[in-house]
Amino acid sequence: MKKLSILFLSVLALGLASVSCSSDDDNSGSIEGKWTPVKMGSVVNGQEVLVNIPNDGKCDNNTIEYISGGKFTDIEYEFENNKCTPLTDKGTWTLKDNILSTIYDGETEVNTVEVLELTKSTLKVKYTEKIDNTNSLIMITLLERK
Repeated sequence: MKKLSILFLSVLALGLASVSCSSDDDNSGSIEGKWTPVKMGSVVNGQEVLVNIPNDGKCDNNTIEYISGGKFTDIEYEFENNKCTPLTDKGTWTLKDNILSTIYDGETEVNTVEVLELTKSTLKVKYTEKIDNTNSLIMITLLERK
């Protein structure tokens, strides 16, 4: 579960760059609040490819809530035996220079993602994992404010 959460956050979970097209487009937002992942994907041949995240079993949507003071709560729903079970993890977060870093309670590993977009309603993150000297796995997650 934590590895999936780490991957989710990492893809989720993927720098912090606010997107703005003109001076009157004040769309910048705070990361604090509840977010639901809606799309996930990667970069293929230089193009970002995102697909909708399926909701198996019609469980509630997974959420991650970034709370002021650097705390977060990650709730994922697992569908087994025709039953939805919430799995909750907590931890700490920091955001600096478009890098979102998280540490789950009881863990020492720091998970980092690059925030690509942060507006009042959208959070897009990129997780990059180096596979070898020439290859990397890039995962992108698009979240919407709940």
